[in-house]
Amino acid sequence: MNVLTTIVVVSATILSIVRLARCQVDQVDNKYLDPNDYFLAGGNQQDRRRILQDAFNRYSIQQQQLEEQQPRTGFDGIFQQRQQQPQQQQGFQRGGRKFTTDEPEQNFETTGRFTSRSDPRTSPIPTPSIQQGPLTLSNSNIRQLLQQLDVAGSQQCNLNVQAQWDFETNVNEGTQIRALEQQLLYSEFQRKVFSIMTRLNLDNVIDPNLRRQLKFLSMPGPAALPQEQLSRYNRLINDMLAVYNSASICAFDEPLKCGLRLDPDLNIIMSRSRDWNELQHTWIEWRRRTGQKVRDMFEQLVDVSNQAALLNNVSDASEMWKFPYESPSMRFELEDAWEQIKPLYEQLHAYVRKKLRDLYGPERISREAPLPAHILGNMWGQSWENILDLTIPYPGKNYLDVTPQMIKQGYTPAAMFRVAEEFFISLNMSSMPQSFWANSVVEELPGQPIICQPSAWDFCNRQDYRIKMCTQVNMKDFITVHHEMAHVQYFLNYKKQPKVYRDGANPGFHEALSEAISLSVSTPKHLQTLGLILNSVDDIPHNINYLFGLAMDKLTFLPFSLALDLWRWDIFKGTTHKERYNCHWWDLRERLGGVKPPVLRSETDFDPGSKYHVPANIPYIGYYFGTVLQFQIHKAMCLASGQYRPNDPNKLLHKCDIYRSKEAGAIIKKIMESGSSENWRDTLSLAIGENRLDGSALREFFQPLEEWLRNENLRTGQFIGWNYDGDYCKHSIETANLQVYGGFYNGANSPVTSTLVLISLLSPLLICVSGYLM
Repeated sequence: MNVLTTIVVVSATILSIVRLARCQVDQVDNKYLDPNDYFLAGGNQQDRRRILQDAFNRYSIQQQQLEEQQPRTGFDGIFQQRQQQPQQQQGFQRGGRKFTTDEPEQNFETTGRFTSRSDPRTSPIPTPSIQQGPLTLSNSNIRQLLQQLDVAGSQQCNLNVQAQWDFETNVNEGTQIRALEQQLLYSEFQRKVFSIMTRLNLDNVIDPNLRRQLKFLSMPGPAALPQEQLSRYNRLINDMLAVYNSASICAFDEPLKCGLRLDPDLNIIMSRSRDWNELQHTWIEWRRRTGQKVRDMFEQLVDVSNQAALLNNVSDASEMWKFPYESPSMRFELEDAWEQIKPLYEQLHAYVRKKLRDLYGPERISREAPLPAHILGNMWGQSWENILDLTIPYPGKNYLDVTPQMIKQGYTPAAMFRVAEEFFISLNMSSMPQSFWANSVVEELPGQPIICQPSAWDFCNRQDYRIKMCTQVNMKDFITVHHEMAHVQYFLNYKKQPKVYRDGANPGFHEALSEAISLSVSTPKHLQTLGLILNSVDDIPHNINYLFGLAMDKLTFLPFSLALDLWRWDIFKGTTHKERYNCHWWDLRERLGGVKPPVLRSETDFDPGSKYHVPANIPYIGYYFGTVLQFQIHKAMCLASGQYRPNDPNKLLHKCDIYRSKEAGAIIKKIMESGSSENWRDTLSLAIGENRLDGSALREFFQPLEEWLRNENLRTGQFIGWNYDGDYCKHSIETANLQVYGGFYNGANSPVTSTLVLISLLSPLLICVSGYLM
């Protein structure tokens, strides 16, 4: 290192010290409700409810801290007065997308603006009056109690959802405060319900439906904790999310260019860059700025979560998370489904490894090795679709995209929603209610602050359902519109159920049904029926490219999503101790998916903590379940509609389009109408004649691709599967005898100068320096 470089580094270090304290404060400072929190769930209802709860947790913690420091003023004081002196409840002024009653429905285009919201001075909706002490009630009295709780719960839920909607469609301080106020009231209502449930004597309850409702209401999760422990639980999540949401890194080739955030900066780098070193730097730095910093807090969260589990009458938090699946053999069934699917995945893995080996060289990717996680087009390696340009089987036959034709034909966001509605009507399902068209938000309005992530909303009153989406005229959004409307169809079909049952049969069903619809909508056959494809694309190259594109998204997601919750379940159960947190993660990633870290990791690292759902403490296995289940449902619908015949080359499963099939619609309605009132196995069995998660339908769907991959891998002499090719994780870097930054392992060679190593080690200080200089 020359003298000039030394001066620059030393000067940067000195300047960093000037601002270090302030920088540390900035990195943990976080708004009560970070809009980014809403959007990792992709419209999933359970995730959004949990994310809203996390936002409330952060707000309530900060309010609690303020109470100890200053007199009650502002919102906190107002809320205390409202609790002491309840005011008369006022209605909400309807907001969202508008068209007048005398305006034709087909003219639902770009008119209308959001109305201003009145201040909802709501008081808590009372729970039924119940005497204190243990309760032994007759079956009829319990039924009456549940009916009262259903009415009160629906009303409180409606006010809460309305407040969240007002915030997400008109982001400002006022709507934010009201959203948090309603979340506080709703949480308090739920705590009161749980208090009643804990006092009920269930020995004489013989009605299975009553027992099921009481069972669901008696499993509140962390809300069962004493107030002090609940505050600690919320504070830990709050602090981890503060780290995650504020994380940023410096650029690979410009150490003074700092403040790069996950979205959009790092996501763009991971999806578009083909520079091995830049991708490795980005991968390492994101984990250093997130996972490493939350490891100790996660360890504490595990302890508190297990305490909550005991209060919920289960052995540990993994059992609490698995409760909605109602299956003691849940883990075995999940892993068994993956073993069914894995032979297909291994063929895809071998093919992709060959393509990446051709690009990056055999010195970096050996013939039988797992794939380095940083070159798969995604920060977590959970989807490989961003490297389609490197791997597509037939490069001249583009992956299907009808966006240009949609634009040419004058599609609008409103037209896309009408086409989606007609798809469901063709299945003999419901049209969207008038209130849906009046209140949904389908476009971003100029100057209107709105949270754009697509989402479907159930307002808990059996009549108000909406979609919020900043729709663009393109194929991706066209499919998303159908996906979100499938969620609304689910709401409409189980609306007659009591509130406790107005949900999917288990946490994977909502996504499974919505994605099953998308499998039909995205087929060339359906798009041709709509006139969006003018020429035939039914040939081997187009079909293989179509299946390959789906596999690079859906198939590659499965081992990641399975590993994430198997890892957490092992920790909750105590079979994985804190000394093995990170290394156990990489054991699972290598065993299930043949993926390894780009550099040697240690227990100083905490790589799972770089994924939002870990610091947010959101279960993930529902995504895995739904991804597998969608193909089972799709196959059953295609068989019922006559669109699929096994072993018939003219009726292949991946070409099936259930459009205009009332038989397929009947299957969907059977699943949707029961909500969660029955065990999911019974619901599935009634609809499709199967009662377990089964990976064979996915294999059938991708059978032409699997055959093509097998032949191509034979032709090029690829090794199928992967072999452990070196240490991926050690207890400490010292035992690994390897520097944290710089260099590769397993024979890879990438020289890194001492100057760059030193700058990498100083990058957290340089982040502060850049802010100081600016």
